[in-house]
Amino acid sequence: MIAALNRGDRHHRWAVDVIESQRRLGAHLVVPEAVAGEAYTKLRYDRRVSGRHDARPALTVFSLLAADSKLFEMRSMPSESYKRSIELLARYVDQTFSWVDAIVLLSADDDRGVERLWTVDSTLSAYRFSHQVVVSSSGN
Repeated sequence: MIAALNRGDRHHRWAVDVIESQRRLGAHLVVPEAVAGEAYTKLRYDRRVSGRHDARPALTVFSLLAADSKLFEMRSMPSESYKRSIELLARYVDQTFSWVDAIVLLSADDDRGVERLWTVDSTLSAYRFSHQVVVSSSGN
């Protein structure tokens, strides 16, 4: 069972359903380090999650990512990530990709084993992967 951090978040139920379905399937969810860092910052400073900027909810998520290696696989940054992310952002200048989005896209594109990208950001489907990757967002 996944702990509820913010049941009021519009993506909460979708995210819990995805995580639980992947756990039932015995599938790995690859989490780029940059995403874990962004999640920590979001949780750490979101008043709905951590009143008075309490770090414990964010640290709980970090602990879950580290403890459940059967479900979550933490990934390092792709090679030459800074240079490549700038190139990607310049190529998709008409999109609203963040730098972390670019890292996620590069990580998925580099790994031929990645078949699905779970995201709350439907704009990531604009990226053209070098292999078949289905982008599943909470809006789909």
